[in-house]
Amino acid sequence: MAKQYDVLFRLLLIGDSGVGKTCLLCRFTDNEFHPSHISTIGVDFKMKTIEVDGIKVRIQIWDTAGQERYQTITKQYYRRAQGIFLVYDISSERSYQHIMKWASDVDEYAPDGVQKILIGNKADEEEKRQVGKEQGLQLAKEYGMDFYETSACTNVNIKESFTRLTELVLQAHKKELDGLRTYAADELNLVELEEEASKPEGTEHSPKTCWC
Repeated sequence: MAKQYDVLFRLLLIGDSGVGKTCLLCRFTDNEFHPSHISTIGVDFKMKTIEVDGIKVRIQIWDTAGQERYQTITKQYYRRAQGIFLVYDISSERSYQHIMKWASDVDEYAPDGVQKILIGNKADEEEKRQVGKEQGLQLAKEYGMDFYETSACTNVNIKESFTRLTELVLQAHKKELDGLRTYAADELNLVELEEEASKPEGTEHSPKTCWC
């Protein structure tokens, strides 16, 4: 039976309560949008498999509660993440200002080399905007992150942002990934060799691969 995936990564969504983390997750994994969501209690997660550069990546995406009373619980998940989305709401200056606190938590609790992307969500609510796109770009530059403005409602930059963070994690684990590619190539070559060996004699004129 064919393998369902080659590698498994854990991604984390963090940010203030109400910025739309659960909506981002549901749009990406299920292509669904529910405008009314009960606030996440503690943590929740969903899974999705995507293919990046020929590698089947199984993504375990953890959705964390933004309320202060749950942060002792959610911080336990930082150290197990390979990639983290820091999310604010473009219609909430307060959530944008709090990104500095979330980034500080990542520095303190997440492993060295964790990959990060800054997300300005609810880009469809332009008439309520309190945070300019330039502000998001500048903050992302200060922290050395990629930046996307997204909308779970209109499905803007959802696939692009999740795919990009997955690419960054793959690049950060390039050594292990190269080993995986070598192993996969060896498996393929072995199958071809077995097929070649099973051919009946007298097929000299059939095209063959030289394994010298």
